[in-house]
Amino acid sequence: MHRPLTVEHLGQLNLFTQSFDAELERQQDVFGARILRRWEDGRAGSRNALALIGRTGIATYAPATPGGPVAHEFTGNGLGWDSVEWSVSSVKDAAALMRDHGFRVTESADARAFVDPEGMHGLAIMLTERRDEAHDRDLAGWKPNFWSDEHPLGLLGGVTVKVVAVEPEKAAAGLAALVGREAYAVERKHVNMAGHGVRFGDHAVEFVGSTTGSEADLAGVALAERGERIFCLTFTARDLLAARAFLVGRDVPFEQFGRYSLLLAPVDAGGARIEITDVG
Repeated sequence: MHRPLTVEHLGQLNLFTQSFDAELERQQDVFGARILRRWEDGRAGSRNALALIGRTGIATYAPATPGGPVAHEFTGNGLGWDSVEWSVSSVKDAAALMRDHGFRVTESADARAFVDPEGMHGLAIMLTERRDEAHDRDLAGWKPNFWSDEHPLGLLGGVTVKVVAVEPEKAAAGLAALVGREAYAVERKHVNMAGHGVRFGDHAVEFVGSTTGSEADLAGVALAERGERIFCLTFTARDLLAARAFLVGRDVPFEQFGRYSLLLAPVDAGGARIEITDVG
């Protein structure tokens, strides 16, 4: 019996985009994001930013030079949501534990480890011990720059990372066994999705698939076009009608699915969808 992986918290979600300025503008203007820092990485050939949307860290990367490692990453994996970053007490121990569970892990010289998404049914994971500005959210008395009573979107709680998968139930069961938590099942009728996931303290990971098996609905199209990978981030709103009115007033493009889901179009980010819903 293998020991479970202890995830201390969600460090951040990693996003690759071609339009760096447009994406950061959306994060700030639509979601009230606080940009914690911006920097350039000459070795990676990228422009980078770290922001907070509520309590969720978002790291945005865009190519600054053609042919660099980040530009190469675009060629291999495409644009959009790339991976989740989990904070652990020891990367070395966590990587060894992941291997004991049968996952393929690559460690880097800067105390990070990357878990092959193929073994995780499309969920790409980066393990790190890093503590940076994004973690001021863990300090006693800390309050984000907006919360449900201070921003028109009225966002509540943590984010759900939705991963489109061929076998969502099997994927969630595997993740639950890895981290020593219970899996849950839910039907998202408003988007024709069946979801199976695992809840953590500050976020959830939910594997989703089409309830009809069709390649014409959201999950079916995403799976056919890009395979198993992170499909969208889902935030819960206090009042969906108020959130919808805010988006309309700001001319933010979105699709509405039933009475429960607003799906925002990506800004040149190749499928980096964000969903706002009022159902858990």
